[in-house]
Amino acid sequence: MLRVELWVWNLWQSQSHNNTVRSWAWLSYENLSFAVLPGKFNRSVFDAPAKAEVSDERLAVLNEKLNSTDFVVYDEKFFDIVGPQAKVEHVQALAFRSHEAPCMVPGTNDLFFVEWGPSGNNTDGVHDWQYLLNTKTNELRKITTSPPTINVHGCVPFNGFIYVVTDGGPDETGYLAKIDPKTWKRTTLINHYYEEPFGGFNDLAIDPDSNFYLTDSRSGWGKGIVPFTPPQNPSTYFVNGTTMRPKLLQTTTGNANGVAISPDGRTLYLPDTGVSQYYPVKKNPYGARELWAYDFATASSGAKCPTLTNKRLLNNPITYFYDGIRVSNEGWIFCGAGHGVDIIDPETGLALGSIRVGGGKNVAVSLAFGFHEFWIVGQGGVWHVSGIKPALTTK
Repeated sequence: MLRVELWVWNLWQSQSHNNTVRSWAWLSYENLSFAVLPGKFNRSVFDAPAKAEVSDERLAVLNEKLNSTDFVVYDEKFFDIVGPQAKVEHVQALAFRSHEAPCMVPGTNDLFFVEWGPSGNNTDGVHDWQYLLNTKTNELRKITTSPPTINVHGCVPFNGFIYVVTDGGPDETGYLAKIDPKTWKRTTLINHYYEEPFGGFNDLAIDPDSNFYLTDSRSGWGKGIVPFTPPQNPSTYFVNGTTMRPKLLQTTTGNANGVAISPDGRTLYLPDTGVSQYYPVKKNPYGARELWAYDFATASSGAKCPTLTNKRLLNNPITYFYDGIRVSNEGWIFCGAGHGVDIIDPETGLALGSIRVGGGKNVAVSLAFGFHEFWIVGQGGVWHVSGIKPALTTK
């Protein structure tokens, strides 16, 4: 890498064998020029640092350069994860709507994802198709399950199938379903809590014992996707994979969003995104935008009916809020964070660095792991990130 020392932070470029140029920045409080900024400065919590309003012209120039970077480093550990040949490619430019529920279809090169909320000219937010992106050819097509599945919001591959959760819609409550990618047949697994409708599922995780962890939010109601007021506060449910019996595991007065489990099965990660108010739809900078960690009271997540203990604040994002989250084989936490994907140290909670999606013009919502690569979906389309050093998942 060719490094250029600048006044406030370090900016440099790396170039691969095919002449692809990548730009990096390293923000370190050990550098006094960064720890103590000149002039006046301010920014919204929804804006990346490079978008701050500043009075000093030199800082404004550096912010312009910072906003053009592909990678922002906050900690040297970032280089243990993202290698010098890493690159970010915008592989699909789609309508500036929120795209969600990415997951790799088992046994294929296809990335499954959806367009969430009001779609195209359809103002009620209801559609019964999903996207498939061939990650080798970049061919994009739409598919429909049998029976049709509407308003998918989260997706996880597991044991040859993909499992999805939905917000529900005008005629049905949110539900958990299994989809066979060979036939696209959909089997609904659960759609109520003792005849109480779910508010609208946002995301899910599955532990090695085939148990489910489902986050139930108010986002679908806020978007007008479901016609009824959710009966509960946003919550996380445990569903036993054998009996399918649900249990309320956690609740919040903020909002439920992503969910992930540590590789050793001992820790559950849940972002609270009360910052994104659901009705009326708006973003409140004083709302919750926190990443919480919980321990399972039993030895691991594989209990027949787990309980949570030792709730602790792991991280408050530098910018925006954490939406979709995934945990790698080595335990690193990857979070969709607006201007890009943040990588979080599970022990300290510190953000190690950010992988950006276009200078703040787009919004990273969620992601799906490949082996040494991953895909980001959000407002603006789909991005491919390659050059990740450790294996993110098993083949």
